[in-house]
Amino acid sequence: MDFRKIKAVLTLLRIPNLIIIGLTLCLLYGNAEVQTLSILHLILLVVGTVCIAGGGNIINDIVDVEIDQINKKNRVVVGRLLSFKFARTMYWGSNIIAIGLAIYGQSLSLLLFFLGAIGLLYFYSTVWKRKAWIGNLVVALLCAWVVVEFWYLSYAGLTPYWHGILAAYTLFAFLSTLMRELVKDVEDLEGDRHQGCQTLAVQKGIAFVKKVLWVLLSILFLLLNAEALFLYSYRAYIALGYLLLVLMLLLAFFARQLQQANKISNFTSMSRWLKVYMLLGLFLLLLV
Repeated sequence: MDFRKIKAVLTLLRIPNLIIIGLTLCLLYGNAEVQTLSILHLILLVVGTVCIAGGGNIINDIVDVEIDQINKKNRVVVGRLLSFKFARTMYWGSNIIAIGLAIYGQSLSLLLFFLGAIGLLYFYSTVWKRKAWIGNLVVALLCAWVVVEFWYLSYAGLTPYWHGILAAYTLFAFLSTLMRELVKDVEDLEGDRHQGCQTLAVQKGIAFVKKVLWVLLSILFLLLNAEALFLYSYRAYIALGYLLLVLMLLLAFFARQLQQANKISNFTSMSRWLKVYMLLGLFLLLLV
């Protein structure tokens, strides 16, 4: 395999996103007051989750080749640098590895989490992505799923403080991902409309999507305020300062961007910004 194909494989897998997923699970484990999971089961959880997420990226690109030829022509690799057969082999291989790891760890809970994620990602890519609301909600759920699987598998050893942290971060991951998915629907409006997709942006238009984003932004603002009070009650002052000075202020910046957004290029900028914002939310786990 030459360098161009190696680069295409890395693009297909979306390596930076997979690193963030693995980092999230490691931060949750490393910062928890009590480590209920063994190192072996942590490795199985991280590697299996990353494999499933990579497989989800692959099946998404396989199904979306025609749409991506319009929305992201320069980033299409399936059918151009990589064959459909090779991509499908990667998809099935990554999922088989994840299932094999869960079986090796003799964890029914882990196996069920993995099978659930594989099923959601498959039906999202093949059916739900082209429908209003359900596709966006499934992606947001899958992002929160990463935290929930750690939460469930570690539940017995967690203190009330960490239950609160995980509840807040699960909601943060869900809301911020849902916002980004709606922004991406506007960004991909032309290609989605051409292919007959019935996303919220196609059905209701940009103005309606902006109204929904305002509602989600308001809910996220209330969540951050509740988390601030929670951190204050536990005297987690460093985390509290980061939340107020970084996450709250940047949320206000996003509100200004949303107010001024009137063309698709504005939503492209907002999509990139939200990705950074989600990463900054992850950094809070270093401080709690």
